[in-house]
Amino acid sequence: MKITIIGLGVIGGSLGLAIKQNNPRVTIVGFDSPHVLRIARKRRAIEVSASSLRAAVSDAEIVFLCTPVDSILKLLPDVSRYVSSTTIVTDVGSVKGVVQACAKRYFGSHGIFIGGHPMAGSEGSGIGYADGLLFQNAVYVLCPPGGRAKETRRLASLLKSIGARVLMMDAREHDRVAAAISHLPQLIAVSLMDSTALKNKRNPAFLQLAAGGFRDMTRIASSPFHVWKDILSNNRVEASRSLKEFEKLLAQFRKGLHQRSLADVGRKFFRAKSFRDSIPKNTKGFLHSLHDLFIWVDDRPGTLAKLTAVLFRSGININDIELLKVREGQGGTFRLSFESNETARLAAKSLRAKGFRVAK
Repeated sequence: MKITIIGLGVIGGSLGLAIKQNNPRVTIVGFDSPHVLRIARKRRAIEVSASSLRAAVSDAEIVFLCTPVDSILKLLPDVSRYVSSTTIVTDVGSVKGVVQACAKRYFGSHGIFIGGHPMAGSEGSGIGYADGLLFQNAVYVLCPPGGRAKETRRLASLLKSIGARVLMMDAREHDRVAAAISHLPQLIAVSLMDSTALKNKRNPAFLQLAAGGFRDMTRIASSPFHVWKDILSNNRVEASRSLKEFEKLLAQFRKGLHQRSLADVGRKFFRAKSFRDSIPKNTKGFLHSLHDLFIWVDDRPGTLAKLTAVLFRSGININDIELLKVREGQGGTFRLSFESNETARLAAKSLRAKGFRVAK
């Protein structure tokens, strides 16, 4: 099978690494600038560098468009001319409605277009940050056209082979959900930082007292605008709708603060906590949960290596790992996640046998 990746940044490069690692017989062809292609080949994210778009896609079985949304829209007409009638073409854009509408004009007799959006990324950018494990346990949304069940299953099978959790969704519904859980938080984070920056000009204590909660809520405010300009400009309606709905909720909070008992505010806190606690803590997205263990360890060199070696020797795969708490010189808590309850039970048994403190 020949798979072509157009655009070898974090997502494109990670796709190349992940697909090749899990499907060694597949040939990965890349198309990007000569400099990026050299790095991608050196990192083994691709095997073949294409000199033109036509050469890259003409005999490919699957084509991934891994560029910003505006670039995807410009690529679709040319890609549709060069691919065969059976080629599956998919994208990784954060907005689906505008891409799907454009693809309908060009695909049909010329290839099969299936919109996609991996809910994964990196704080860095470029091929240097590509990671073959990026899609492990990550939700990967597909927006399939009608009547293409066979091709959709084929693409989904490939994505599952790299550890992704495939979720089928209508393109409009995707954009509505993305606006609420991705675009709105980004705009809120930026607003919080802008608001605090203005206050901090008058009193430096605002920044000096900014602790964990503020840093957690505003982490994504560092995201580059050139990325978000592309996303927001192509999902203006849904982003604006989410902002309007959020403004109404803030107005309700402001009204509730004038109540002596703060009853309405309390109900919102309770409802928020209940829903927040229902979010799986061990998946990159909102699909079925993994099974957790919590391991307390000492802060000593080699401790993590010893922990993972125990599971390696027992033939146990870790689906996800997170350092929850740490105190320098004392110790910390790791959360390990496993595919099944039985695997988690065996992992706990193996770790306890080597002296680790384990809880579920």
